[in-house]
Parts: sequence; C-alpha cells; structure tokens
Amino acid sequence: MKTEILITGATGTTGQYAIRHLLEKGIKLRAMVRTIDERSKALESLGVEVVQGDFMDIQSLNKAMKGIKRAYFLYPFIDHLPKAAAYFAHAAKNNRLEMIVAMSQMGVTENSPSPATQNHSIAERILDWADVGAVHIRPALFAWNYLGFAAPTVSDHQKFYYPLADARYSIVHPKDVGEVVAEILTDSDYSHHIGKRYDLTGPTVHSAQQVAKDISETIGKQVDYVPIPVETWIENIKSHPTVNEFLAKHLKEFSSEVGDGRFDRTSDAVHTITGHEARTFKTYLEEYKELFV
Repeated sequence: MKTEILITGATGTTGQYAIRHLLEKGIKLRAMVRTIDERSKALESLGVEVVQGDFMDIQSLNKAMKGIKRAYFLYPFIDHLPKAAAYFAHAAKNNRLEMIVAMSQMGVTENSPSPATQNHSIAERILDWADVGAVHIRPALFAWNYLGFAAPTVSDHQKFYYPLADARYSIVHPKDVGEVVAEILTDSDYSHHIGKRYDLTGPTVHSAQQVAKDISETIGKQVDYVPIPVETWIENIKSHPTVNEFLAKHLKEFSSEVGDGRFDRTSDAVHTITGHEARTFKTYLEEYKELFV
C-alpha cells in the first residue's frame, strides 16, 4: 500500500485524532511537522512517515506532497493563513492532489470583526479558486478550550468565569473532528465532498450555565458560573501558554459573534460522515476529569 495521505498540523489535537483513526483503518500516511521532537518521534513509532515542513516554504511543501493524493490542511492559530493557503494550493497543483480537507470555522465571514475569522473566509476562497478539490470543515467551539479556560479556576476554587451569560453555542469534541477528516480523506467516492462546507457540532447547544452544570456533574462538586466582562476574561486567559496575542485578539472580537447567536445551532454532519452520533461535551469532560478536580 502506497502512502497517499498527508496530515499537516500532525502534532495538533485534531491532527492527532485524524492520524489515530487512519491508523485504525490500516491506512499508511505521512505527517508534516514543523519541528522534529519527541512528539514527531512518537508518530514515527506508530509507523507514520514524518517529514519536516513549513507552510511558508514552497520547497518543503512540494517535498511533503510528493506522491500524495489527499491532504489535511491544518494551519496553526497564528496570522497569515491566506498566504499559507496559497502556498499549499500551489504545491497541491504542482503535485496533482485530488483533495484537500481544510480546517475553517463555523460562521466564517469576511465581514467578521476578527482578523482570524476573515483569514478563514479568504483562505476558503483561495482553495476554491485553486481548484484543488477543497472540502471545508467548520467546527463549532472546541471542547479542548475548556481545559485552559475553565479547568484552572474550577480546580482551584470551583468557579467558571466566562462572559456572554445569555449566549448559546455548540461545543464539538475534537475526536469527532479528527474522525470526520479521516473519513473524508479515505472516502472512495470522494468527489461528492468537493466544494462542501461541513458545520461540525456537538449534539446540543450550551450556555455558560450549562457548561458549569456539566462540569459539576462530572466532578461531583458544585461549580458556579460567574459572568465577567469580555475584557476581563481576555486579560485572565492571556497567561495561558496556548494563548498568543493573535488568538487573544480573535477571542475578543469572536465573542461578539458568539453573542449574536452565530453558533446557536447543531448539525448532523458528524453522524452523516462517520456513522455515529456526535460526542457530548460531558464525554470530553470525563476524559479530562482529573484536570478539573
């Protein structure tokens, strides 16, 4: 069996879940990583072919895509996504890829106040214009965000601080996102996915109060929700190691979009593509319960 699938962002959360699911299906694959380190060595130990690459280096992208037919385009949460999408599309054309599954965002629009959301909108257009078989996945709020945004204060004093007390939004399990990516990439009838935009959500919508309730039920302790201004929330989470300035600015602007109901919906895309129901937020909490107690 030849290696014809490339996973970028391979040490990231959804990239790792996609890799695990592909390996379970017996698929040989290649992973592109920015740095050769313990995480990349762990992938090699699983039988994954690892290549070092840079989204802003066309030569390294051409090397990563040599012999590849389908790829997952997962750019890190930093600026310059449209440029990276253009480079990736160019390399995909050079190497005659038939499909790219690209990470985007639910509710994406170029009219967003968030530069990151604007970038996703433009990147989608670039990949479509390039005619490289683009399929866009648009996840709701990521469940793993709560490991940084909720777990520290819940474990310290059983409080969950968040703005937007009246907002409702869907939360998606990253394993569902990874499995959707893997299933699309291995679909023998892949052409019907081309040009699609799939909203990926959990099975229900949440409010901040419901988030606190789910955490309470998971850890067996009362967790209180405390509404705070967006500006205060941003200042509090800036100290988290995964939150850079670009992400902090996005979260501030993005909050207005969460507040206006753009994420107040669910989709059956996870079930349609994977064959199983979308995992619940509480399922994710159970997996990381020790971080909240």
